Parts: sequence; C-alpha cells; structure tokens
Amino acid sequence: MRSKFCLILATLILTLAGCARDQMIPDENFTYARSVSAEEQTIRDAFVAAAIAKAGVNEADGSHKTIIDAYNAHEPLAQGYPVKYDDEWCATFVSAAAITAELTDIIPTECGCQRQIGLFEQLDCWEEKDNYVPLPGDIIFYATTASGIGDCTDWSDHVGIVVGTNGNRIKVIEGNNGEAVRYRYLYTTDPTIRGYGLPDYASKT
Repeated sequence: MRSKFCLILATLILTLAGCARDQMIPDENFTYARSVSAEEQTIRDAFVAAAIAKAGVNEADGSHKTIIDAYNAHEPLAQGYPVKYDDEWCATFVSAAAITAELTDIIPTECGCQRQIGLFEQLDCWEEKDNYVPLPGDIIFYATTASGIGDCTDWSDHVGIVVGTNGNRIKVIEGNNGEAVRYRYLYTTDPTIRGYGLPDYASKT
C-alpha cells in the first residue's frame, strides 16, 4: 500500500514539475532587463502590442483564422506556401505580428520555426548563449523535446515573443499554445530554450 502511495505521489510531483513553466504566478513587473533608447523601445513595444492584441484568439471558435489570413495575405509568401487553418501556427503568429507592426524588414516571415532560425542566422541576428537575458520584442525559440542535458541544439518546434523579464523569469506570448494565443512564464535557464532571434530594432531608429 505504501509503495503504491509513493508511486502516485512521485507521478504527481513529476506532473506538477512538467506544468511549472505555464503555472508560475504572473505579476505585472515583467519589463526591460537593460535600457535601450526611447526610439528603440517604442518600436519593440509596438511589436509586442501587436501580439498582445491577439491574446485569447483560439482554434475552438475559429478566431485564429484572422492570424492565418494576415500571414497568407502578405507578399512575398514564405516558401510560397499558404498556411492552412489546421496547420501548426506558432511561427505564423510571430510573423503576423511583424506584418501588423510593419517590421518584416527586420523580422523575417516564416511558418516554420527552424527555417525562421535560419533566416535570423542569415541576418546575423541569432543568439543562443545560455546566459542571454532577452528583451521585450526578442523572439524566443524552443526545442520542446530537448533532453535537458548539455546545450540545447535540437530541432526547434515552437516559438513566441518575449513580453519582458523579471529577474530570471521570462514572460512570453505565443500562438498555438494549447491551440490559442496565450502567455507562458518560464525561467531563463529553461532547458527547452533553443535560442533567440534578435530583430535589429536599433536600425529602425
């Protein structure tokens, strides 16, 4: 009986640990970890605001179609591929926010996470140092199947937009998080973080 109880308890602990990233109690103090110029901050904030405006959009009521439609209407269409309503759409969400904020010259549009990483690498705007603390408007890529052992170099399968940081915690807004636009809270040391796309906002000032 005792061993059965211990097994149930261990399973519960592992389940709670797995949900920790999305269950941390949020606060309102997620902001800039370091200063940028007022002009750059305005541009970063506009991109984040474009993403936040879609918070709550979801597949269940079909409201996510507005994101897909905005992406597909943009030219040139990445890979020449029109995203379908039942495709995964996290990268599409990031791209649609860039389209809305008129920042596609520094945020390459894509519907695939790994391909978008490649585009940031081409722009020399890719960062994967483990000690990097992101700023609002940075784009965070994940490899959700990473083992957590050593440097995370796995294939990226999810992406979101950094809203801000508070100490060693990050607030992110993501499309296709539970089939909706939702916030995620995680630590800067989270082993599933693949790296960051760093749009050159300073070039727009």
